[in-house]
Amino acid sequence: MSTDWLAKLKQYAPDIAAAIVTGGATLPALALKAVGDALGTPVANVEQLGAVVANATPDMMLQVTQANNAFKIRMRELDNELAATELGDTQNARKEHKHSAMPAVICCALTLMVAGGTYLLFTVEVPEANEKITFLLFGTLLAKWGDSIAYWVGTTRSSANKDRRP
Repeated sequence: MSTDWLAKLKQYAPDIAAAIVTGGATLPALALKAVGDALGTPVANVEQLGAVVANATPDMMLQVTQANNAFKIRMRELDNELAATELGDTQNARKEHKHSAMPAVICCALTLMVAGGTYLLFTVEVPEANEKITFLLFGTLLAKWGDSIAYWVGTTRSSANKDRRP
């Protein structure tokens, strides 16, 4: 890539330039479309973008800057939509599983595994070659056990306070 037009694009539209340089399929395509829509000229690939940016007038680059701002906002909207989708998948988990025994079984099994693992760590000598993997696995087990407990008692004080009435 020629650095002249890319440097110019970075100056006027840093988010679009970053999306172009990042690579991949979707993000650069969205960036190319944003520039093409702003200038009213179809931009199908990086070579066309380079030619358009290299020959762009200051007014055209102002439009590209405005497109960059809209692109940045759209990327944040997509991030928020993704987060909302992920939260939507998990927000009703307690309610959906209130009649299922499986969450309690998993929680109890993890509790027994943590208790057994703790006992073994203090009573059995771990070979030096296996220490790192043992501690990694036990740490992961502790984290998942903590997650299972959080499933029942909630994860934050604000979560507990959300249903309180003033």
